[in-house]
Amino acid sequence: MWGETFDDFENEECEMAVAKQNLMCEPARADFTFSKLPLGIQPVDFMKTHFAETAAKSMQFRKGTTTLAFVYEPATPNDKGGIIVAVDSRASSGEYISSKSVMKILDIGDRMVATMAGGAADCQFWTRIVAKYCTLYELREKTSITVSAASKYFANVLYGYRGQGLSVGSMVAGYDKKGPQIFKVDSEGDRCQLKVCSVGSGSLNAYGILDNHYKPKMTDEEARQLGLRAIMHATYRDSGSGGVCNLCHITPTEKIRLPPMDVSKLWFEFAEELGRDITYNPVE
Repeated sequence: MWGETFDDFENEECEMAVAKQNLMCEPARADFTFSKLPLGIQPVDFMKTHFAETAAKSMQFRKGTTTLAFVYEPATPNDKGGIIVAVDSRASSGEYISSKSVMKILDIGDRMVATMAGGAADCQFWTRIVAKYCTLYELREKTSITVSAASKYFANVLYGYRGQGLSVGSMVAGYDKKGPQIFKVDSEGDRCQLKVCSVGSGSLNAYGILDNHYKPKMTDEEARQLGLRAIMHATYRDSGSGGVCNLCHITPTEKIRLPPMDVSKLWFEFAEELGRDITYNPVE
């Protein structure tokens, strides 16, 4: 190249020779080791049960999660209103808890999120596809995409792969020019708009709390406590749900992610609030 000297060419040749020599050498073994199974579980028995050729029944695709979202109006001028999205953080693989810290609220836009229920890989992959589409739409059209359009694209993509083994149960929730909206989307391509929605194995327990305590108008603190209470009861009754409760509050102007709350601590807090004893003490 112009401006280079013969010494520069010699240095480049030396660097290329060193790089080739390094590539031809046997790679150094890493010190990485797989994390061990919990105490009491034998690795050999665990592998035979879940990954052997005869483990067809144990390899069934079992899911467990609890996600919920609801729309509410501000009860006082000091409240913001909007959408509360609350989820648990447990990922289960059959009878084995594979993770206790999964973030099931995935960002799609500045004021739009999607929840995960079903297969973690399916939900994460297709949610990223939707997020990419929404970003390209905003760059092309110079305006934010609506929640309805994003959920419709999500449903159309999943409809094209129906019957091929996908496991997706998601909620697309956000705030746009039409106001707060929640759309439920599943792997069969079904899509419906709801004001109160819950998806997952613990959804029936969450619906029990939402149906009894949900009000169209609430303060921000009441709405957040309702989301925490519903997830806490779902994790307490559903073995596939647990970990911590992640909560996101979408307002007309911003998206607020609250710190995770341990569901076991929430249980004791709500029990103390109700004056309920955890254990039964018989009267002498």
